[in-house]
Amino acid sequence: MNYRRFYLIIIVSIVTNLNSLFCLTQIAQADEQSTSPDLVTRSPSTQKFVNQGTEIFLNGKTLNIPWGQWQVGNSLRLGISDTALDRQLGVELFSNSNYSTQPIDWYATTRSTPVSVNAKLSRQYRYLDITDLAKKSGWQWQVAGTKLQLNTPATRVTNIRRETIPKNGKITVTLDRATPWKLSQTPTEGYLTIEANADPTLLAQFNAPAPVIDANLDPDDDPTAKKLEFKVTSNKNQTIVQFPIVKGQRARARLVSPTSLEVSINPNLATIPDREIKWAPGLKWRQKWVKLGAINFPVSYLEIDPRQQGIKFRPMLSIEPNLVGTNHLIKFAPTTQVVAAINGGYFNRNNRMPLGALKRDGEWLSSPVLNRGAIGWNDKGQMRIARLKMQETIDTSTNARLPILALNSAYVQAGFGRYTTDWGSTYTPLQANELIFTVQQNKVTQITPGNAIGSVNISIPSNGYLLALRGQSELSSSIPIGTSVTLQHQLTPPEFDTYSQIMAAGPWLVQSSKIVLDAKGENFSANFSKEAAVRSAIGSTATGKILLVTVHPHPGGKGPTLAEMAQLIYQMGAVDALNLDGGSSTSLYLGGQLVDRASATAARVHNAIGISIEP
Repeated sequence: MNYRRFYLIIIVSIVTNLNSLFCLTQIAQADEQSTSPDLVTRSPSTQKFVNQGTEIFLNGKTLNIPWGQWQVGNSLRLGISDTALDRQLGVELFSNSNYSTQPIDWYATTRSTPVSVNAKLSRQYRYLDITDLAKKSGWQWQVAGTKLQLNTPATRVTNIRRETIPKNGKITVTLDRATPWKLSQTPTEGYLTIEANADPTLLAQFNAPAPVIDANLDPDDDPTAKKLEFKVTSNKNQTIVQFPIVKGQRARARLVSPTSLEVSINPNLATIPDREIKWAPGLKWRQKWVKLGAINFPVSYLEIDPRQQGIKFRPMLSIEPNLVGTNHLIKFAPTTQVVAAINGGYFNRNNRMPLGALKRDGEWLSSPVLNRGAIGWNDKGQMRIARLKMQETIDTSTNARLPILALNSAYVQAGFGRYTTDWGSTYTPLQANELIFTVQQNKVTQITPGNAIGSVNISIPSNGYLLALRGQSELSSSIPIGTSVTLQHQLTPPEFDTYSQIMAAGPWLVQSSKIVLDAKGENFSANFSKEAAVRSAIGSTATGKILLVTVHPHPGGKGPTLAEMAQLIYQMGAVDALNLDGGSSTSLYLGGQLVDRASATAARVHNAIGISIEP
C-alpha cells in the first residue's frame, strides 16, 4: 500500500473540509450582521424604482408628497414618503427596530397591534410600501409622468362633536370609513382637513353667523376671543373643520377607533408622540420629552453616525450659489439631494446677508464675526466646536499692512471688508460713502466711490475681489491704482483650518461634557440670553454620534432659555454642543417634510446643515 499517497489524500480532504467550514462560517456571520440595522451599509432593497415623483394628485388636489414604484416579483409596489404619510395623510408612525420595516396605525381596531409595512430608501426619501393597505382601503391610482393620481373612496362625515371650544376642548369626528386626514395649526386657528364629504344638515349645525365664545374665557384677558369662530365646510370630497385656538393652547389629532378622529386642545397637551425610528443606516429620527426640573420640553432630533458609509454633512445655502438671499428650508432642501437638514447660522433679516462663518468644501464663503461659536468637521467624522476668529490682512507694494475686518459679511465696521464672487456677481454699498477697490490678479485696478447705500452695482471680478472701505478714509492712500497686494490669512484656533466644512452660530453650549455657555463673551445681548424661545442646536456624543436638535415650547409655556438649552442637550448625551439660529428659523427637515413643526409656521432661513446619503 502506498502510505505516502494515502496520507496525502487524507490531508487534502481535511484542508478542503476546513476551508468549506470557514466559508460557511463567514457566510453565517455576514447573514447575522445583515440583520443588524446599525451594521448594514448596502441598500435595504435591490429592486430599482420603476417610477418616482414628488407630487400626488389626491382626489383632484395637488400635494407635494414624494412617491415611488418598484417591482417585487410579479407585483408592482407603491410607496409614499414616510414623513409625508405622517404629516399629511394621517398615518401614525411608531418606533421600529429596523429601518427596512415600519409599524404604523391606520384606523386600526386596536393600537396595541400596529400594522408593519416594508420600507425602501432612495437618495432622498424613505418610502413605505402601502400597496396592500391602499388596496384594502379601496384606493385607486395611476401614474401620469412624475405625478401620482390617487383617488380614495367616497367617504362621509357622519357626526362632529365639540366640547368647550376654544379652551381645553375636544373635537370628535366620526366617519363611515377610513380616509386620509391632516391637522395644521396657526397661533390662533386649527384646521382638520379630511378627505370626506359632510351632509348640509350637519354643516348647518356649525355655521351659524354668531361666533363661539367660551364662557370660561375672559375677553379682557384675550381681546381676540370675541372673533374666534368654529366652522365646518365641505366641498369636492373634502371637509375642513376650522376651530379657534387661544394663545398658549395646542392641538393634537389622533385616531381613536376604526372610524373616528379626535382633536384635543389644551395648553398642557403632549403634542408629539414619544418614538424612535431607525430611518436609514446610521440615521435615527427621535421624538421625546426631556424633563428639566419640573418642566417637560418636547424635543425632535436626529441622531446620525458620521462614520457610516455614505453619510455626508455639508453647509447649504438657501439661494444657491449666491450668499445673498433667504428661503424656507422645506423649499430648498428637496432641491439639494439631502435626506435631512437643520437650520444653520445667523443672518440679517432685512438684507438677507450672512452674519457668521461659512466654509464649504474647503472654500471660505463668509468669515466669523464677534468671537462667536462655530463648528468644524470633515468627511472622516471628526468634529470640533470653538469660538472662532479670522484675521485677514493685505500687504501692499507700498509697504502697508491693512487689516480686513470681514469676508462676505453683512456685519459692517469702520475699515476694510472683502467681497468675492461667492457674494454674487455684483456688490452694492452697504453704507454711505464707501470707497470700493477692485483687485484683479493681486493688483488694484479700479477705485469706485459709493456715495449712498445701494447707489451703484460694482462687478466682482472672477480673478480677484473687491475691498469696501468704510470710514478711515486715510487708509485709501495706501492702495492707489496699480498697487500690488498679497492676502494673508490666520485662524484662531488654527486647527480649524484643517476642517473642510465650518458653520458659525452660537453661543457655545457644551465642551467636553461641561456647560460653557458665555453669551456675553460671544457678544450676544442680555435679552437674547434670557429669552425663552424655540431653539435648535448641534452636538456630538461620547460615541461620536451627531445630534441635530430642535426644542419647542413646553406645555403651557415657552421654549427654553439658552441656559436651559445647554442643560437639555447635555442631558441628552452631548459632550460638545453649539446653539444654532432659533425662534421661527428653527426647522428640522427629514425625507421631504419638516418633522418638528408645521411648515407654515417656519420662517425663511439663510443657510442650513444638510445630510446626504450617497450610494
